Amino acid sequence: MISFTFTKRPGNNRRRPCRIAVSFLFIFLGFLIFGKGAPVSEEAAKSFELGNGLKVFLLEKHGCPLVNAVAAVNLGSKDETAETSGLVHILEHYILFRGTELRSGSEVSQDVRRHGAYFNARTGEDLALFEISVPSEDADFALRNQKDILFNLRLTQEALDTEKDVILEELSQLQDDPERYATALVYQNLFRGHPYANPIYGNEEVIKSITVEKMEEFYRRYFVPANCSLAVVGDFDLKDMEEKIRSVFGEIKGEAPEKPKFKLANPLEKSVELSVEMDVQKAYLVIGTLAPDYNSPDQYGVDVLTEIFGRDVNPMLNSVLRGDRRLAETVFMAYHAQRYGGLVLIYLTLDPKNLEAAKRETIGFLKKSRSENFSPDDFFGDQKIYAYDFLGGAKNQIRYNAYKSQEKGLSLASSLAGYMLLKEGSEERAYLENIDKLKSSDLRKAAAKYFGRSKYVIVSVIPKKKE
Repeated sequence: MISFTFTKRPGNNRRRPCRIAVSFLFIFLGFLIFGKGAPVSEEAAKSFELGNGLKVFLLEKHGCPLVNAVAAVNLGSKDETAETSGLVHILEHYILFRGTELRSGSEVSQDVRRHGAYFNARTGEDLALFEISVPSEDADFALRNQKDILFNLRLTQEALDTEKDVILEELSQLQDDPERYATALVYQNLFRGHPYANPIYGNEEVIKSITVEKMEEFYRRYFVPANCSLAVVGDFDLKDMEEKIRSVFGEIKGEAPEKPKFKLANPLEKSVELSVEMDVQKAYLVIGTLAPDYNSPDQYGVDVLTEIFGRDVNPMLNSVLRGDRRLAETVFMAYHAQRYGGLVLIYLTLDPKNLEAAKRETIGFLKKSRSENFSPDDFFGDQKIYAYDFLGGAKNQIRYNAYKSQEKGLSLASSLAGYMLLKEGSEERAYLENIDKLKSSDLRKAAAKYFGRSKYVIVSVIPKKKE
């Protein structure tokens, strides 16, 4: 039986808690399922689109008696303006907690508890995700619940005001978290002038002033089947599940919103460096730079470089920053591939006295990484025997992570729901096959393109000066 929870999940395993971001796990699992050579039989999976435009993907997975249903809405902070900043995040909270035309918020909560469900939602730059996981015998409830909370929302000013107080409290907590706050500053400066600069938590004054009429307008525009996808993964019969989904969701009406005309994010003209004082005991350093977007073929090389530089068992940045000089206590690197522009983030915790040296060494390493040797194939003679295979190790770790993630039905469903809305074009792309094809020369090209000539946003969080 699954435990019931409404806990917010800012990130996944080892990722720094930053924005309420949708994981680049989408790339792993979406490409694994849809791409050529995917480890899923045709008999076990099916994708289709309902007459009202709802995109659906079904995947039988009988290893565990659970059904996981995730709905994705093509709505994120990118769709907000200065007048609606934070509205998507409020709407996500409201949908989870405040009830529908058919059930009050407490009745939704009771129903979820009664069915032993895991129930959650996440907001990102591109999408909002709504997840539910139930024992397989309660699959009908999961589908009806998703339909009800997403398409039958009941909005009142009183409930909205209550939820706004919750959001404002979250906003104040953000300013007490050095890594999340620094990450927000990186986004705002790295994507300056682009919709991804919009803060997911929103603007405090805007949140206070949002009315139920403004919320209703926003909700009616985006929460329509043609702007959504649904992925169901778990212990069910494919034909039976398709019939249920057509019955539950097929009659929902609504016109698709006008397609947004967003452009890919432009590179920075010059680097930006910020310093923030907070009530902390150590220093925190967050460095960000633009990276390939969700649909870019360059993502494979940057994925592998991210693993080699800051995530592997023995990442290269560890040697640079945690060797004899001990410039940093912890080192971590993440790559977020989003629809209109990706970014790489590097997180360091360190002694404040090492801050300037750590900045220099990190940026210097990134800019020189175009000349690194990543494989024994880069060496000759006896040197080849003793060379560390960074490339091979990273490929193995990525493959392991990808297949391990497939074991989690909810992760699969979330990735597939996002993939249906984020992927462009009809070309099939096999993620792991493209990773396997990479050579050291490909990594050096990616390093030169995204790190060698890049401009960076560098945010330092330092302890407050003693008075």
